[in-house]
Amino acid sequence: MTAWQRLGIEPTDNQREIKKAYAKQLKLIDQDTQPEEFIRLREALEIAQFEAEHLTYENEDSNNLFSIFEENVSFNQQNSNPDDLSNQTLENKLKRLKHHIVIQDINFNIRDELIHFNNEIEVNEDKSISSHFKNQILDLLKENDLDDFYYIFIEKDAENIDKNYQKIIEKEKIEYSVSKSESIQPDTLSIPVILDEVSNALWNKDISDITFDKFNYLLSQQYDIPLSQQIEIKDQLQAPLAEIEIHDLQPEYFRFLELWHETYPDDINQYNPSYYSSLLQEKLNSFLSQYKLLKKLPNEHFELLNKLSGEKKFHPLKMLKLRKSLNKISKNYSTVEIIDKFHLSNTHTNYNYLFLKSLSSFWKFTIINILFITITFLFFNSLIAPDNQIIVNLLITVCISFIYIFILQPILNTKILGHPDYEKILSYYLKYWFLSGFILCSLTPWLPDLLHQHLSYGWFISTIILLSVLLLDATPYMNRLEQSTFINIDKWIINIGLISLSLFLISVFLIIGEPDHTWFIIYSLIPICFLFYPESFRPLFYIFGYNKESTNLADKQIIYRSIGIIFFRLFWIFGFSYLFIKSSSQPFMYAAGLILGSILITGFSAKNLSSTLKYLTYISLCIATLYTIIFPLILIYYLYQSYQAKKIILSS
Repeated sequence: MTAWQRLGIEPTDNQREIKKAYAKQLKLIDQDTQPEEFIRLREALEIAQFEAEHLTYENEDSNNLFSIFEENVSFNQQNSNPDDLSNQTLENKLKRLKHHIVIQDINFNIRDELIHFNNEIEVNEDKSISSHFKNQILDLLKENDLDDFYYIFIEKDAENIDKNYQKIIEKEKIEYSVSKSESIQPDTLSIPVILDEVSNALWNKDISDITFDKFNYLLSQQYDIPLSQQIEIKDQLQAPLAEIEIHDLQPEYFRFLELWHETYPDDINQYNPSYYSSLLQEKLNSFLSQYKLLKKLPNEHFELLNKLSGEKKFHPLKMLKLRKSLNKISKNYSTVEIIDKFHLSNTHTNYNYLFLKSLSSFWKFTIINILFITITFLFFNSLIAPDNQIIVNLLITVCISFIYIFILQPILNTKILGHPDYEKILSYYLKYWFLSGFILCSLTPWLPDLLHQHLSYGWFISTIILLSVLLLDATPYMNRLEQSTFINIDKWIINIGLISLSLFLISVFLIIGEPDHTWFIIYSLIPICFLFYPESFRPLFYIFGYNKESTNLADKQIIYRSIGIIFFRLFWIFGFSYLFIKSSSQPFMYAAGLILGSILITGFSAKNLSSTLKYLTYISLCIATLYTIIFPLILIYYLYQSYQAKKIILSS
């Protein structure tokens, strides 16, 4: 059986594939009961690695690396004189030494082999040849940081070398039986036995205290054991340590990584094409990026952090405790920013994570919360007799606002966004919210004022909840209406435009509802929401299109078709209102038509809307201040400066 057949792969020069095949076959072997199989597998790995580096495989019929050496020796015996044969033998042995040193063969006794090689050099009668090979082996040792073995070739007395070697061997045998951990019995276990135990435990994902104690003992022996055993320890532990998969924060596993990094600190900065080396290096990089935070975090909070990943039960009180602890760790970052540094997986639908995200985004909801407090105050003020009841109204408003803002809002956001099908639910929410507002606006003159007010307030509450959810779900680059600001004044111009448009829409609805339906002003929220959050409400633009599901339609065709359908429906509403609705009810139908037409705002991207709003505001302000002469000139100057800044940014 060839080395490639034993590894179960085709000949290749990919060292990573060879290592993966070796690891796969190693799992199928019980090293305690099948030591011979393990030795054969290891020999196959060495041969395959050597062939991958030095040989080609096309049309090659040789069974293994040693047959190549045997053929070379046989050929040389037939065609060379004794001196050449001796030189060739030394050359082959040097190549063999180089091969085992380069691949860091854990089964290769480097000290013993170097002594034998030195003995053969010494007995060579040609001193120039001896000197040549001695210089080559010394260079090889220097290149591979094996200066500790220089003494073998510097000593002149081979017997002294052998005696020194025997003393070292005896010393090592004594050291192997010493254990620094109480869990390891020094009189019964040696390093090879402990290494096998730890390796098997790690392959079985056993990261208990006993395994760690033995792991710690092995790595602590790095400066007290021969190089061959150092290589063996590192090589045999690296693969199972890298193979352990973790999806949560596990301090039990992190201590293994921390100790490995302390023992081999240079590995993190050195690229190694080996599969397991790369995998372990990736895990070490991830661990080190979290190291400072992990050290500050109490061990009992690791369990709480693990509740932020995947599908876990909702624990609001425990999350508040975790939030308090994380805020103490770093005051410069929000709770969610700290959590994100741990690179937890599957957080986007986790209730606990979304709850903390909602709490951390409190200041983002400021405008929405102020709006809620204001409308709630007006609503209860209209229900309670205004004479001497303003204090009662304020107390009711404060209590309800406190309960909603600090308790209900984060919980509702969490429940909606934490649902596995939240995108589908949010799409339905958007559609029914819009249709209910449209219908309530249309039915205003036919509903009793008190009933209309209660229904409208209920619709307003659903609007506040929807805005909070959309704001929390939006990516950092959604709805950026200030992205067309190229100089400082552009920001002021866009904000003036937004405020002016909002006041205009509020005025339109106020005029229509005056004097009997002042509560009608609430429906101006629909176009205002579209104006401030165009991309969050964009699904509505497509919902009210026609036949948009056709795979033959391009994006622009969908947009044009949707615009056409919306205009057709507007024409139908205005025609129906004009011909069949009594004149006293026509304004409310026209207002409903304005609500439907406002969907067109969401057809714009935030970038196009921002740019359009900026230039329209500049033009409107120039016209409004035309009589002053000086203000239009100033505005034109700033508009030119903005245009020049835009050109510079785009060119860079």
